[in-house]
Amino acid sequence: MDRTGKKLLLMALVLAMMAGLGVYYFFASLERQAVLERTDEVVIATVNVPARTPIRANMVTVARIPTGTRHQGATHNLADVVGRVTTSPLIAGEQVLLARLHGSGADTGLAFDLEPGYRALSVQINERIAVAYLVRPGDFVDVAVSYEPTTGVIESRSIIMLQNIQVLALGSTVTHGASAPPDARTITLAVSPEQAERLVWAEDFGSLRLLLRPVADQRYVTTDGATANSVANPR
Repeated sequence: MDRTGKKLLLMALVLAMMAGLGVYYFFASLERQAVLERTDEVVIATVNVPARTPIRANMVTVARIPTGTRHQGATHNLADVVGRVTTSPLIAGEQVLLARLHGSGADTGLAFDLEPGYRALSVQINERIAVAYLVRPGDFVDVAVSYEPTTGVIESRSIIMLQNIQVLALGSTVTHGASAPPDARTITLAVSPEQAERLVWAEDFGSLRLLLRPVADQRYVTTDGATANSVANPR
Protein backbone atom coordinates (compact mmCIF):
# COMPACT_ATOMS: atom_id res chain seq x y z
CA MET A 1 0.00 0.00 0.00
CA ASP A 2 1.42 3.36 -1.03
CA ARG A 3 1.62 6.40 1.22
CA THR A 4 -1.56 7.93 -0.17
CA GLY A 5 -3.49 4.77 0.57
CA LYS A 6 -2.16 4.69 4.13
CA LYS A 7 -3.19 8.30 4.70
CA LEU A 8 -6.66 7.60 3.40
CA LEU A 9 -6.94 4.56 5.64
CA LEU A 10 -5.77 6.55 8.67
CA MET A 11 -8.25 9.32 7.93
CA ALA A 12 -11.02 6.76 7.57
CA LEU A 13 -10.13 5.25 10.93
CA VAL A 14 -10.07 8.68 12.59
CA LEU A 15 -13.41 9.59 11.06
CA ALA A 16 -14.88 6.27 12.15
CA MET A 17 -13.66 6.81 15.72
CA MET A 18 -15.06 10.34 15.73
CA ALA A 19 -18.38 9.08 14.44
CA GLY A 20 -18.39 6.34 17.06
CA LEU A 21 -17.66 8.81 19.82
CA GLY A 22 -20.34 11.11 18.52
CA VAL A 23 -22.89 8.29 18.57
CA TYR A 24 -21.74 7.28 22.08
CA TYR A 25 -22.05 10.79 23.49
CA PHE A 26 -25.39 11.25 21.75
CA PHE A 27 -26.90 8.16 23.38
CA ALA A 28 -25.17 8.96 26.70
CA SER A 29 -26.77 12.40 26.58
CA LEU A 30 -30.15 10.83 25.91
CA GLU A 31 -29.63 8.47 28.84
CA ARG A 32 -28.64 11.32 31.18
CA GLN A 33 -31.66 13.30 30.06
CA ALA A 34 -33.88 10.31 30.71
CA VAL A 35 -32.36 9.90 34.18
CA LEU A 36 -32.95 13.58 34.96
CA GLU A 37 -36.55 13.30 33.82
CA ARG A 38 -37.19 10.18 35.89
CA THR A 39 -35.41 11.27 39.11
CA ASP A 40 -35.31 14.11 41.63
CA GLU A 41 -32.51 15.43 43.83
CA VAL A 42 -32.76 15.15 47.61
CA VAL A 43 -30.42 15.65 50.56
CA ILE A 44 -29.70 12.42 52.42
CA ALA A 45 -27.63 11.61 55.49
CA THR A 46 -24.35 9.81 54.77
CA VAL A 47 -23.80 8.82 58.43
CA ASN A 48 -25.91 8.28 61.52
CA VAL A 49 -26.42 11.67 63.18
CA PRO A 50 -27.56 11.78 66.83
CA ALA A 51 -30.14 14.24 68.08
CA ARG A 52 -28.95 17.70 69.18
CA THR A 53 -26.01 17.59 66.76
CA PRO A 54 -24.96 20.36 64.35
CA ILE A 55 -24.95 18.99 60.79
CA ARG A 56 -21.58 19.30 59.01
CA ALA A 57 -21.04 19.13 55.26
CA ASN A 58 -19.50 15.64 55.43
CA MET A 59 -22.64 14.25 57.11
CA VAL A 60 -24.94 14.81 54.12
CA THR A 61 -24.94 14.69 50.34
CA VAL A 62 -27.30 15.26 47.41
CA ALA A 63 -28.56 12.05 45.77
CA ARG A 64 -30.97 11.28 42.92
CA ILE A 65 -34.05 9.21 43.65
CA PRO A 66 -37.01 8.13 41.49
CA THR A 67 -39.46 10.94 40.78
CA GLY A 68 -42.31 10.96 43.24
CA THR A 69 -40.37 9.35 46.09
CA ARG A 70 -38.95 12.54 47.62
CA HIS A 71 -40.68 13.33 50.91
CA GLN A 72 -42.55 16.63 50.83
CA GLY A 73 -40.67 17.70 53.96
CA ALA A 74 -37.23 17.04 52.41
CA THR A 75 -35.00 19.43 50.46
CA HIS A 76 -32.58 19.27 47.55
CA ASN A 77 -30.47 22.19 48.82
CA LEU A 78 -27.52 21.50 51.13
CA ALA A 79 -27.65 25.09 52.40
CA ASP A 80 -31.03 24.30 53.99
CA VAL A 81 -29.40 21.63 56.15
CA VAL A 82 -25.71 22.26 56.85
CA GLY A 83 -25.15 24.15 60.09
CA ARG A 84 -28.55 23.40 61.59
CA VAL A 85 -29.08 21.22 64.67
CA THR A 86 -30.96 17.93 64.67
CA THR A 87 -33.89 17.59 67.05
CA SER A 88 -34.11 13.83 66.49
CA PRO A 89 -31.65 11.22 65.14
CA LEU A 90 -30.94 10.83 61.41
CA ILE A 91 -30.14 7.41 59.90
CA ALA A 92 -27.52 7.05 57.18
CA GLY A 93 -29.17 6.84 53.77
CA GLU A 94 -32.46 8.47 54.77
CA GLN A 95 -33.81 11.72 53.44
CA VAL A 96 -33.18 14.68 55.75
CA LEU A 97 -36.52 16.16 56.78
CA LEU A 98 -36.52 19.84 57.70
CA ALA A 99 -39.01 19.14 60.49
CA ARG A 100 -36.23 17.23 62.30
CA LEU A 101 -34.01 20.31 62.39
CA HIS A 102 -34.17 23.19 64.82
CA GLY A 103 -35.89 26.22 63.36
CA SER A 104 -38.56 24.26 61.52
CA GLY A 105 -41.29 25.94 63.56
CA ALA A 106 -41.80 22.97 65.86
CA ASP A 107 -41.49 23.39 69.63
CA THR A 108 -37.92 22.19 70.15
CA GLY A 109 -37.39 23.53 73.65
CA LEU A 110 -35.57 26.47 75.16
CA ALA A 111 -32.18 24.72 75.08
CA PHE A 112 -32.03 25.19 71.28
CA ASP A 113 -32.42 28.97 71.63
CA LEU A 114 -29.44 29.38 73.96
CA GLU A 115 -26.14 30.57 72.52
CA PRO A 116 -23.06 28.46 73.36
CA GLY A 117 -21.60 29.48 76.73
CA TYR A 118 -24.90 30.71 78.16
CA ARG A 119 -27.38 29.26 80.64
CA ALA A 120 -31.07 29.88 81.25
CA LEU A 121 -31.83 31.03 84.79
CA SER A 122 -35.24 31.93 86.20
CA VAL A 123 -35.81 34.42 89.01
CA GLN A 124 -39.00 35.33 90.79
CA ILE A 125 -40.78 38.49 89.70
CA ASN A 126 -43.75 40.65 90.50
CA GLU A 127 -45.19 43.77 88.90
CA ARG A 128 -42.65 46.01 90.63
CA ILE A 129 -39.60 43.93 89.67
CA ALA A 130 -40.62 43.26 86.05
CA VAL A 131 -41.33 46.87 84.94
CA ALA A 132 -45.10 46.48 85.42
CA TYR A 133 -44.93 43.27 83.32
CA LEU A 134 -44.05 45.32 80.24
CA VAL A 135 -40.89 43.27 79.66
CA ARG A 136 -41.33 40.69 76.89
CA PRO A 137 -39.34 37.68 75.64
CA GLY A 138 -36.61 38.91 73.31
CA ASP A 139 -36.13 42.18 75.22
CA PHE A 140 -32.87 43.06 76.96
CA VAL A 141 -32.68 44.25 80.55
CA ASP A 142 -30.21 45.41 83.17
CA VAL A 143 -30.38 43.84 86.63
CA ALA A 144 -30.04 46.10 89.68
CA VAL A 145 -29.58 44.73 93.18
CA SER A 146 -29.94 46.27 96.63
CA TYR A 147 -28.15 44.40 99.39
CA GLU A 148 -26.96 44.65 102.95
CA PRO A 149 -23.18 44.32 103.47
CA THR A 150 -21.85 41.35 105.38
CA THR A 151 -20.11 43.70 107.82
CA GLY A 152 -21.21 46.90 109.45
CA VAL A 153 -18.40 48.90 107.89
CA ILE A 154 -19.99 49.35 104.46
CA GLU A 155 -23.35 51.03 103.86
CA SER A 156 -26.26 49.27 102.26
CA ARG A 157 -25.96 49.68 98.52
CA SER A 158 -27.94 49.52 95.29
CA ILE A 159 -26.03 48.96 92.07
CA ILE A 160 -26.55 47.82 88.50
CA MET A 161 -25.05 44.35 88.67
CA LEU A 162 -25.67 42.96 85.15
CA GLN A 163 -26.22 44.75 81.84
CA ASN A 164 -27.68 43.86 78.45
CA ILE A 165 -29.17 40.53 79.55
CA GLN A 166 -31.58 38.82 77.15
CA VAL A 167 -35.03 37.82 78.34
CA LEU A 168 -35.83 34.28 77.20
CA ALA A 169 -39.23 33.75 78.80
CA LEU A 170 -41.88 35.19 81.08
CA GLY A 171 -43.52 32.37 82.94
CA SER A 172 -43.85 29.67 80.28
CA THR A 173 -44.18 32.17 77.41
CA VAL A 174 -41.13 32.09 75.10
CA THR A 175 -42.53 33.72 71.95
CA HIS A 176 -40.60 36.88 71.13
CA GLY A 177 -42.68 39.98 71.69
CA ALA A 178 -45.49 38.14 73.46
CA SER A 179 -47.09 39.85 76.44
CA ALA A 180 -46.49 38.39 79.88
CA PRO A 181 -49.22 35.97 80.96
CA PRO A 182 -51.22 37.24 83.94
CA ASP A 183 -49.99 34.36 86.10
CA ALA A 184 -46.28 34.90 85.32
CA ARG A 185 -44.24 34.54 88.50
CA THR A 186 -40.79 34.08 86.98
CA ILE A 187 -38.61 35.60 84.30
CA THR A 188 -35.94 33.53 82.55
CA LEU A 189 -32.71 35.23 81.52
CA ALA A 190 -29.76 34.15 79.35
CA VAL A 191 -26.62 34.50 81.48
CA SER A 192 -23.07 33.22 81.58
CA PRO A 193 -22.15 30.80 84.40
CA GLU A 194 -20.37 33.62 86.27
CA GLN A 195 -23.38 35.90 85.89
CA ALA A 196 -25.63 33.08 87.06
CA GLU A 197 -23.67 32.75 90.31
CA ARG A 198 -23.95 36.47 91.01
CA LEU A 199 -27.63 36.55 90.15
CA VAL A 200 -28.45 33.59 92.40
CA TRP A 201 -26.62 35.24 95.29
CA ALA A 202 -28.33 38.57 94.65
CA GLU A 203 -31.79 36.98 94.62
CA ASP A 204 -31.13 34.98 97.80
CA PHE A 205 -29.50 37.77 99.82
CA GLY A 206 -30.67 41.00 98.18
CA SER A 207 -33.54 42.62 96.34
CA LEU A 208 -33.69 42.65 92.53
CA ARG A 209 -35.11 45.12 90.03
CA LEU A 210 -35.12 44.84 86.22
CA LEU A 211 -34.40 47.85 84.00
CA LEU A 212 -35.84 47.59 80.48
CA ARG A 213 -33.33 48.69 77.83
CA PRO A 214 -34.17 50.53 74.59
CA VAL A 215 -34.14 48.28 71.53
CA ALA A 216 -31.09 49.86 69.88
CA ASP A 217 -29.08 50.64 73.04
CA GLN A 218 -26.36 48.08 73.72
CA ARG A 219 -23.96 50.41 75.54
CA TYR A 220 -22.49 49.43 78.90
CA VAL A 221 -22.42 52.12 81.59
CA THR A 222 -20.27 52.48 84.68
CA THR A 223 -21.88 53.69 87.91
CA ASP A 224 -20.80 54.02 91.54
CA GLY A 225 -24.03 52.60 92.88
CA ALA A 226 -26.23 54.31 95.45
CA THR A 227 -25.92 54.37 99.26
CA ALA A 228 -27.77 56.30 101.96
CA ASN A 229 -25.00 58.86 101.90
CA SER A 230 -24.98 59.34 98.11
CA VAL A 231 -28.78 59.63 97.99
CA ALA A 232 -28.87 62.19 100.78
CA ASN A 233 -25.88 64.13 99.41
CA PRO A 234 -26.06 64.02 95.61
CA ARG A 235 -23.19 65.47 93.62
